[in-house]
Amino acid sequence: MTTSTAIAIIPSIDTLESEGLALAKMYKSEQSSLKKRFKISISKDGLDYRLGKLMRSLRDEVGEDGKVTSARLRDVGVANIDKRRRAEALWFFNNQEDCLASIKASKKGFTSLSALQRAMKQAVAKSDDGPNTESDGDETSTSNVNAESIVANVLATAKKHNIDLQQVVEMLIDSATSTDTSVVESEVA
Repeated sequence: MTTSTAIAIIPSIDTLESEGLALAKMYKSEQSSLKKRFKISISKDGLDYRLGKLMRSLRDEVGEDGKVTSARLRDVGVANIDKRRRAEALWFFNNQEDCLASIKASKKGFTSLSALQRAMKQAVAKSDDGPNTESDGDETSTSNVNAESIVANVLATAKKHNIDLQQVVEMLIDSATSTDTSVVESEVA
């Protein structure tokens, strides 16, 4: 008597789902590694910190408006490091306290100085918009308006548009001493 054995065909393991899971696992591992390397790079002994410190010293040699020459960069041995990397390292060194505070406040963390710089620029842009004191005639929205909030709004707006604060103060004094307040109110509206 002969027995036959049925061969079961197992579907291919290379389904889209399994490939997606494998890629997600690889990505998570890569991001974790990048975050660790970034933390090391911005530490006192790390590449970005030390490079920023060196670039700060070179910048101090030539003055703020001067340019560090290619020859000087070759002399100190950093000419082969990409200029964007050098600029980011200098930016980090100059803004280290703010950067570390931003990193600490971040929920996800950062993997590069480029990402940190972009996030901080966006945060500054949001904060430079200043408090919104415009109202649609609603009493509750104007209840929080006081002299301090108006001054903060004026300062933020002047800073955002690079307007001389002395000129703004002079105009405010002139308008405050003017007897015709209807002109001032119509200019604001």
